[in-house]
This record gives sequence, C-alpha cells and structure tokens, in this order.
Amino acid sequence: MNEAERRRQKLLMRTRELYRDSYDSPAVHPRYGAAYRLLYEEPQEFKSGTLGLRLFISFLLFAAFVAMDYKKDEFMSVNSSEIIQMISEDTSAFPILEHR
Repeated sequence: MNEAERRRQKLLMRTRELYRDSYDSPAVHPRYGAAYRLLYEEPQEFKSGTLGLRLFISFLLFAAFVAMDYKKDEFMSVNSSEIIQMISEDTSAFPILEHR
C-alpha cells in the first residue's frame, strides 16, 4: 500500500467516524428537553418503583393496629395506647433528630 492509499484509508475512517450511526440529540432548551426526548428518542424501559408495596405494607400495619385497639390485645407486651404515646412523644428532646 502506497502513501496515497494510506491517506485515502485514513480519510475514509475519519469520514465513517464523523457520520456514524450513533445519534446525539441536538442542543435543546432545558424547558423543552423532556418533550423532545419523548418525541424523538427511543422510549426507555419502564422501571417500577416500590410505592405500591410500601402502601400495601402500611395499610396492613394500620389494619393490625386498628384490630389490636378494637380487641384490646397486646403484641410483644405493647398495647395500642402505648403505641399512640410513643408516636406522639416530643422528639425535640433528642438533639440528633433536630433539623439543622
């Protein structure tokens, strides 16, 4: 391969690199960025969160508390009035929990 062929090969490689298939989105104002991505880019795979699971567990805990209060039962030697007292306790006495 002579010098001219090497230069052509380098030019071809640079051209392929310049016009490759990967696409970067153009500069779009941040206000319209979400709309642009929604219209022109590939849709992202949906990742589900844990909000539903946390709500379900919270509902079960609340239902257990209401049943415990209704039946006047104790769980691990704690009754519903003690739970209410612990929840309504003033936390300002604890310096770790204060907001800075």
